[in-house]
Amino acid sequence: MSLLYRNNINMLVCDMTGTIIKENNIIYKAMANSLKIVGYPATKEQQKKWPGLEKKQVFYNHIKNHYGNDVRPITIMPIADKAEDILKKELEKEYFEKNNISLVDDEVLHLFDNLRINGIKISLNTGYSKQLQHQIINHFELEQHVDDFISSEEVIYGRPFPYMIHRIMERNYILNVKNVAKIGDTLNDMKEGRNAGCGLNIGVLSGKEDKKTLLKCGDVVINKITDLKNDDMPVFLL
Repeated sequence: MSLLYRNNINMLVCDMTGTIIKENNIIYKAMANSLKIVGYPATKEQQKKWPGLEKKQVFYNHIKNHYGNDVRPITIMPIADKAEDILKKELEKEYFEKNNISLVDDEVLHLFDNLRINGIKISLNTGYSKQLQHQIINHFELEQHVDDFISSEEVIYGRPFPYMIHRIMERNYILNVKNVAKIGDTLNDMKEGRNAGCGLNIGVLSGKEDKKTLLKCGDVVINKITDLKNDDMPVFLL
């Protein structure tokens, strides 16, 4: 935990899927399937831009690109809403009925408890809907191990915009963003932290993207979030 202490961190903002939750990239397969069902299939190249972004915004932007800039939002929104509803049902089936979801490490909750005991608040943020975020938190009984959580639905724009981090700072009386660390598995997580002005942006290799990609905007990269508890962990520096 010395990495956080050396940087005077008193809040750790954690991405959920790929960072504390392992789901084997089901989300991106389900998003592609949802768009295909509503008649707007996405190429593999287009899908590469999705990690870390708000899911509904991805649907909206993807469908809009098929129409062009002159299309009215009222045309796009019903289709995006339908895609999101299909996604929600598929994820609920995969995550909770088939149980294709787990913590990335059994020690995650122990790490959170230790950090909180030592004065570092733990917050979760996500590009998932608020409802699905609550379902995941309840599934793993995370609420008793964290201080706060926020969905991109609660701000005007999700990642890579900084608003989720700033909102959760406000709710937890964190005065200086330099005392906040952002940890995540995608380039958009790192961009979010940098745009927010975080004192430390930590990439993890447990999710979607590789070390080279994460270091484009991250300060350090570690193998997984629970490596934070080890003073001798391998750290890849910017």
